[in-house]
Amino acid sequence: MRQGDPLSPFLFLVVMEALSSMIGKACSEGLFKGFQVPKGGPMISHLLFADDSLIIGEWDDDNARSLSPILRCFHLCSGLKINLNKSKLYGCGVDGNEVGRMADILGCSPDLIPFTYLGLKVGANMNRVNSWSPVIEVFYSRLSKWKASSLSIGGRVVIIVGA
Repeated sequence: MRQGDPLSPFLFLVVMEALSSMIGKACSEGLFKGFQVPKGGPMISHLLFADDSLIIGEWDDDNARSLSPILRCFHLCSGLKINLNKSKLYGCGVDGNEVGRMADILGCSPDLIPFTYLGLKVGANMNRVNSWSPVIEVFYSRLSKWKASSLSIGGRVVIIVGA
């Protein structure tokens, strides 16, 4: 199967469901501890979106060591290897040196919060206007392309003369 095959998105979803099940089983057996949402909320261990995976867990050496075999088993079963060169580790409320040490255990690179995920800043104060400026810029650029392609020549002349 090649990239672009109409069946490939479906097969990718099936494979990612297997990864989700592997992480869920590790959580249910106590091998991996996800993040418990406060006030009786759910336990979150991973989020999957398209071809991105966010694995969320308690900050613990044992948690990091148990994640590596899960990813290795996923690779052996599916043939899909996690690209650790593109993978980042973030620590919430954790010293930068500690993040680097834990990233060495996992074999990925450390990074700092806030970070951008799917075009939005994660960990930034979203009550500030300048935190939204990248999103606003994307809208402005897409709207300008849409306006330019949908206006007639007469409409473009009116905009130019009015400006």
